[in-house]
Amino acid sequence: MGALAMLAAASDANSAFTTDVDHYVIDDALYTYCHPGYPSAQSYAPLPNATLELVQVVVRHGDRPPVNYIPNNDNEWRCDEVEQETYLHGAGESNQNTTGSFKQVIEIPKWNQRYGFENQIWRGSCEEGELTDRGKHQHNTLGAHLRSIYVDKLGYLSPELSSTDEIYLRTTHIWRTKNSAESLLGALWPKRGITPASSIPLHTFPSRIETMYGNTGACPRINVLIDEIVKTDGYQKFMKDQGPLMARLMDILDVSKSHWKDGWDGYFDVLNARQCHQFNLPCKMNGTQSTDSCITAADLKQVNRNANYETAYKFRDSPLAHNLTRLYIGSFVGTLRDQMKDHIDGHSKKLKFALYSGHDSTVWPLLGVLGASDQQSLWPPYASNILYELWKQQDGSRVVRVIYNGKVLRTRDSEQWCDLNACPVDQFFKRMDEFIPSDIVSECAVL
Repeated sequence: MGALAMLAAASDANSAFTTDVDHYVIDDALYTYCHPGYPSAQSYAPLPNATLELVQVVVRHGDRPPVNYIPNNDNEWRCDEVEQETYLHGAGESNQNTTGSFKQVIEIPKWNQRYGFENQIWRGSCEEGELTDRGKHQHNTLGAHLRSIYVDKLGYLSPELSSTDEIYLRTTHIWRTKNSAESLLGALWPKRGITPASSIPLHTFPSRIETMYGNTGACPRINVLIDEIVKTDGYQKFMKDQGPLMARLMDILDVSKSHWKDGWDGYFDVLNARQCHQFNLPCKMNGTQSTDSCITAADLKQVNRNANYETAYKFRDSPLAHNLTRLYIGSFVGTLRDQMKDHIDGHSKKLKFALYSGHDSTVWPLLGVLGASDQQSLWPPYASNILYELWKQQDGSRVVRVIYNGKVLRTRDSEQWCDLNACPVDQFFKRMDEFIPSDIVSECAVL
């Protein structure tokens, strides 16, 4: 049954939850999308009788405007408090031979009813999905917390970055992930210079071969699996039960494209982004006038529960979740595993800190791989952070600790595959191997 048919079939349905989401064990009071939990030096304790050897950090970018457009937008998004300057120079040449520096300015022309779109489509100083000033501060705060742990408390990282061989940095090609990484590292090592010699190499993959999120262009079978999951009885029942709410939100927001009928992520995005900035929730428009038909706080709460259930079902709980997660994020899981193994095998002893700056679609499938508890499987807040720590114990054995948003990651009661405060590395690798494709090209092919 297609999305439109589901909405029509749901027209007489009760909007109360009657699906398994009632049994999805979460505490709304403990969750906020707007801010992550930060690791804290006060509560952080090193593993006893062990030496820290490698830290891998995977983060979601910070706060941003919505990436889903709705008509009649009346909110102003600001991205100009923290400015960025760039310059070019020949590879290997000194900073004396440059193009000079440039500063990016997002310009929105004044509305004059003849040309320009200000106040009609977009307001403020942000590009769509650009890291806001708040997002930059979130990652600056995260970097300061990491410094308080790994520099000040443990003495694991040097107070000043003396060699860029100690760090590996990778982001996606999307600008907000780059700015997030820059903001984080600016607080982790706040006294770095701006010469080419002190530059940290920032690695990116071309978007066509990106592995830090589900690359449906390179792996078309991802969409096939999602379509199969959507057709399952459990998912169809969930969409039917929530059809009346979706239909009402579509009417208020004046949206009709298929993206808005197929799932809850678009609603989650546009409503939570506004909530994080204390903007009013949208109301239905009559021409240029707002009506009394508005999205409520109760609607937002239900949207959040729907989106969280939907994501957990697709990437953790459905019969096809393992296969989907394997193709969606398995290649990146392989990157993390191989980097850790290379360190154990002595191939990258200089490396101490690896930072990967990605998206919610980077973090949530990794939580699925780890079998995270319901509460820790909720939609990753802005600046969410997963810390993978490799420790060597006195007997020579190694263990992995995983910390998510400041707390050791807990697995579901039904899937206690390892204690992630100190998981033996062989057991950790065995779990990772279950999600790493053996031949990604053939597994992604659509027959």
